[in-house]
Amino acid sequence: MRAVFVGAAFALGLGLAGAASAGEVGVGIGAHDVDLWKQECCFESGQNLEIHYRSNPLGVDRGLGVWRLWAMGSVNSDGGTNFAAGGIQRRFWGDKKVYAQLSVGLGVHDGPGGDVQKEPDRIYFGSRVLIASEAAAGVNLNDDWSGELAYFHMSHAGLAGDQNPGLDVVSVRLIRKF
Repeated sequence: MRAVFVGAAFALGLGLAGAASAGEVGVGIGAHDVDLWKQECCFESGQNLEIHYRSNPLGVDRGLGVWRLWAMGSVNSDGGTNFAAGGIQRRFWGDKKVYAQLSVGLGVHDGPGGDVQKEPDRIYFGSRVLIASEAAAGVNLNDDWSGELAYFHMSHAGLAGDQNPGLDVVSVRLIRKF
């Protein structure tokens, strides 16, 4: 059921981002619910298998970096929270060997949406729809491939109440450029 949820949400994200043709697709593996600096952490375990999509540049550079639409789907290996997210992404130094990118958007998940932590091994997010943000650094391996190290965060930023542990994922990715 969870895989169906994530697949459907990811397909919806691709459909929304489909206004621009595919610029990049990729796969990644991530450490799920990592302890970086959150007050509440590490309810869930396992790794995340990720699928990524990015549009071609949107043509609004003006010296501010390259803007793209993005979508991703993530399935947890240990039965933890699966999610899909998408939004807008800004890439800096995309024509160089090394680049950085920042992303912001919305995410949906199949984990508990309740506002009270009931079970110690699940994240209770306080909301079904969350704010998704990401910072990544990449290396252009050649004209067709790049590798990335990314930090992804998803939470409601306190907008849906006090229950807001969020989810942090650190991942590595292989990206194919078209």
